[in-house]
Amino acid sequence: MRNVIITDGKVRLRATLNDTLAARDFEKRLPITCSGYDSGMNYCCSAASGLYDPLETQTGWQNGDISLGGGWFALLYDGEEKSGEYRNMMIIGKIVKDDLDLVKEMPERVTLTVSAE
Repeated sequence: MRNVIITDGKVRLRATLNDTLAARDFEKRLPITCSGYDSGMNYCCSAASGLYDPLETQTGWQNGDISLGGGWFALLYDGEEKSGEYRNMMIIGKIVKDDLDLVKEMPERVTLTVSAE
């Protein structure tokens, strides 16, 4: 597992990448910058998906999860209770629990930079 920092220039989130193929591939591309918006339950940024193992996908997420798939990098900060409708989620990491509330301080439109800690 690798510690990363996600920032929008003002807010700094600590996160940990997991040991999936997708997370290891993503780590090789760091630092990465992507732009996106707040959907009301996650920040969605367009990003190349990269390598992944379909057997490592899951249904739904937990608040604080980070996903990468289908052309999207997402910070999933809310909606866990309704996330069961979302299949084939490729979760690559998790925002540190103490930093999850900081997501609410980010603007509606963001440019996120993810870098190794």
